[in-house]
Amino acid sequence: MAAKQMRFEKVFKDSDDCESDSHSLLEHDLNLKTVHSQWKRHWTFLAVNTFVLLLNIGILLMISAPKAVEEGFKTISYPRFQHDEWIDDAIDLELQVYDDQFGNHGEFRGVPRPELDEAWASMYLENFTIRIREPGWREHSTPTSVLARFEDKEGGIMGTFAFVHNLHCLKTIRQYLLPGDYPETAAKFKPTPNSPIPVHIDHCIDILRQSELCHADMALSTFEWRENEPNPVNIHHTPHICANPDKLTSFMETVQLKPFGLTRNPFTGNRPLWDPYD
Repeated sequence: MAAKQMRFEKVFKDSDDCESDSHSLLEHDLNLKTVHSQWKRHWTFLAVNTFVLLLNIGILLMISAPKAVEEGFKTISYPRFQHDEWIDDAIDLELQVYDDQFGNHGEFRGVPRPELDEAWASMYLENFTIRIREPGWREHSTPTSVLARFEDKEGGIMGTFAFVHNLHCLKTIRQYLLPGDYPETAAKFKPTPNSPIPVHIDHCIDILRQSELCHADMALSTFEWRENEPNPVNIHHTPHICANPDKLTSFMETVQLKPFGLTRNPFTGNRPLWDPYD
């Protein structure tokens, strides 16, 4: 009887051990699931926060980058020429100081002399015209007028740049003021009772006026008091935003040409009056 009771106790003990082991395994599995769930939540939380952090950094950079650019270089929207791509390599802007002192100095000032005339001729005025490549960006043909095209193999349209025209006007005005030294200019542009300033000269003066207002150079010129001066004096040597002359000259050399013998009136077949090949 005692032996039988011991067997039952052993069976019950083994049964209890099995239940305990099963319970331990269940707890272990539950703990693993809990840990995995916690890790999953942690990684999800970390991923979300990382994304939010990167998003905020991106937004901050987007906001601050333009602001940083604007602090150094203000972006200005402005109308563009149709031929902007063609002239893109012509202009590099830089700061330059004008030679704005009084007195007859420099090759462009003073009494008429060969060096002065050569200097003015070198200002893109020896070859006034340029070759504008087709289609010319401006079609102006009408039943009674067509664009002047060159007849050589390169073709293109005859034209010039506005700044070259302005330089031509300045040169003409200068020569007009010195009729004794430039009699041909004086003979070409004579005043009349209705035009005390010859029409062409008046045109040049007004074109230069419009050009100045058009470009509105906002370089600052300040004044100062000097010990022996009765009035405030304008301080010279103001920096201006200008086109790099070497870059501009290099471009102009590729497009300027003498138009002689290269164009004729399509309505009459005649060449221009100034053309020596006429």
